[in-house]
Amino acid sequence: TAPGAITVSTDAGLCEASGVDLGTPETADNCSVASVSNDAPAVFPLGETLVTWTVEDASGNIETATQLVTVVDSEKPTITAPQAVTVSTDSGVCEASDVDLGTPETGDNCSVASVSNDAPAVFPLGETLVTWTVEDASGNIETATQLVTVIDTEKPTITAPQSITISSDSGVCEASGVDLGTPETGDNCSVASVSNDAPAVFLLGETLVTWTVIDASGNIETATQLVTVIDTEKPTITAPGAITVSTDAGLCEASGVDLGTPETADNCSVASVSNDAPAVFPLGETLVTWTVE
Repeated sequence: TAPGAITVSTDAGLCEASGVDLGTPETADNCSVASVSNDAPAVFPLGETLVTWTVEDASGNIETATQLVTVVDSEKPTITAPQAVTVSTDSGVCEASDVDLGTPETGDNCSVASVSNDAPAVFPLGETLVTWTVEDASGNIETATQLVTVIDTEKPTITAPQSITISSDSGVCEASGVDLGTPETGDNCSVASVSNDAPAVFLLGETLVTWTVIDASGNIETATQLVTVIDTEKPTITAPGAITVSTDAGLCEASGVDLGTPETADNCSVASVSNDAPAVFPLGETLVTWTVE
């Protein structure tokens, strides 16, 4: 009677089992047993092996019995995930597709049946942990993880408001409270902030305002807007007081007349002051026009 069927695991790192303890058969004979033997291999392969035990008595009579030895693979396969990868988002969108993850290193004491991962078709911005799974022919499973980081390296877009021309504030040579308008901005992911370097008060002349847009990943783009402040406010002038002079001796006219000085002012600056006075004033009244520019 052969020993009972046995199930053993493969040796570590191998797809076979050695040193298998088969047990001892029960034998008997009406006279005497001469020998007991079996055809067991030194090393059992994966799967089922039928061992035949043979008993022979002293007269050469023989009988056999069989024992089932099953070698199972309970050793997990091995897997090393590919290295972490960092990729940029696809143009114009906030995700990355067709990411090349690489190939994991796998092994098994018997054989690898399949290798798979749970990677999405499209990776969102940020970090995604991909789990790789290897399964051997006996259904043993092992996993490893790979970090995939999607970064946004695409600059946002900005179109500055149109150039504007405005008049200086009343009585001063500058413009305050200027409405610059709103720039058009966009980004493949999201705009974090929009700012400009406009002064609180714009001076007379041209000022270039730089608009800056920053997205959530810190990418920056700029655009410029021209602001022109013009002076449309007239200067002021008060002519000198009316004067009465005598004709020059022996003549019916007056020369070298001292007209005095007008009072002038401007919100920015006076460029010139002039009058249309003749070199010689005739007898009577003459209206002198003073002009400030």
